[in-house]
Amino acid sequence: MSAPGLADLSGAELKVLFAAGDASPVEAVEACLARIERLEPQVNAVLTLCAESCLRGAAAAERRYRAGDARLLEGLPFGLKDIIATAGVRTTGGSTIYGDYIPAESATCVARLEAAGALLLAKLQTIQFAFGDNPHYGPTRNPWNLEHSPGASSAGSGAALAARELPLALGSDTGGSIRMPAAFCGVTGLKPTYGRIPRTGVMAQSWTLDHIGPMTRSAEDAALMLAAMGGHDPADPTSAHAPAGRYVEALAEGVDGLRIGVPANYFFDVCSRDVEAATRAAVQALADAGATIVEVELPHAHLADAIGWTIMYAEFASLHEVTLDRLADYGEDSMSQQLLANAQFVSAQDYLRALRTRHLLQLDFEAVFAQADVVITPGNVSVAPRLDAAGLAIDGVAHPWVPTIARTTLIFNLVGVPVVSVPSGFDAAGLPTGIQIAARPYDEETCLRVAHAYQQLTGHHRVLPPLLTTQPNAPLSTSA
Repeated sequence: MSAPGLADLSGAELKVLFAAGDASPVEAVEACLARIERLEPQVNAVLTLCAESCLRGAAAAERRYRAGDARLLEGLPFGLKDIIATAGVRTTGGSTIYGDYIPAESATCVARLEAAGALLLAKLQTIQFAFGDNPHYGPTRNPWNLEHSPGASSAGSGAALAARELPLALGSDTGGSIRMPAAFCGVTGLKPTYGRIPRTGVMAQSWTLDHIGPMTRSAEDAALMLAAMGGHDPADPTSAHAPAGRYVEALAEGVDGLRIGVPANYFFDVCSRDVEAATRAAVQALADAGATIVEVELPHAHLADAIGWTIMYAEFASLHEVTLDRLADYGEDSMSQQLLANAQFVSAQDYLRALRTRHLLQLDFEAVFAQADVVITPGNVSVAPRLDAAGLAIDGVAHPWVPTIARTTLIFNLVGVPVVSVPSGFDAAGLPTGIQIAARPYDEETCLRVAHAYQQLTGHHRVLPPLLTTQPNAPLSTSA
């Protein structure tokens, strides 16, 4: 197979070729490097490239395949949101404040990926400390339309996957920062149960809302990565002791007999017509495959916005108290600087009230999961907005950017349940839409099982962005 073809394959597809000797890890890494060289001047998803070490690791992976000693992720290149520590490789947090920081140890999630045979290829762009904007390293662009946003703070991971620069990536999710880029970029993003993947070695934004999770091009790849990373870490007191699921094995079980809950309130109240239509079509496709559809109610969902942002602001302010005397280094007039300055004014009373009130949302979901095995909602309220948009336009109506962008995602961080975003189609302009599939705590197995069944029914996740199909070898333009 030609090198460009290898870059377009998922991790699971590459594993099959590697095992059969029809392609090699070195060839796959070289294909990814060629794609990065061609697209990066326009997409700007890669912050630090680890080409030499990745190629050395690929050569070692080839030897393991020949010896019949391949591990779960043997020879698969991956990228990391640059708030995740990597031994000997700079970890900037998207900021010049840590622009030269080189950790001595890798984060637990990275160490586990590498122990499973995965190969670090790139550190990927993020907004500053995963909260605000990116005034230092330039905007990352959406491969589906280079004038549009690739999403929130895990934007580099979403854009790199959509551009087929690498098959696997890792992001973090505090209010939707895995799932927003997944929906906007037409890829798969899993926010696991709170504590399922340890956060040791990851720069925190909000310690009660932060999650680490895989971003991939398929539910199958997300299952493979979760199988490698999940499990308790004594160094992270918030990491869970829950036993692992049959993430990969359960994928083939389909949806026959499963109950799918569709919220009757909140999630479609502010939502573009295209996104809503794609979501309801996805639900119908799963019903046609044997699932039962159940209408559910979340009576306190309207409180999620106020609760979530209060908690996020307060904890972000606390975590960054040590750098308050360097406020100018966040970037003059940057959103990150403004958010941090505003966050200082959240009172202890408001913070504690928000922590107590979030229990109402948890009780809502507890009741919902007594009626349904999974809940399906829109992945986001709209398709990817333009990079220069001041707000979010939904069917011609302007909405404020910050609260609206997380309207369908933040609630799942507050309750901590697993939720995966997968592509659900395209709007009239050809931009991706997405759906979210949520399940009970620690039931990523069912989340991924439904996501995989849907991807087998539709194939939206296999569609390539136009810049990879119209003129695959031509120089790219950033014009719309």
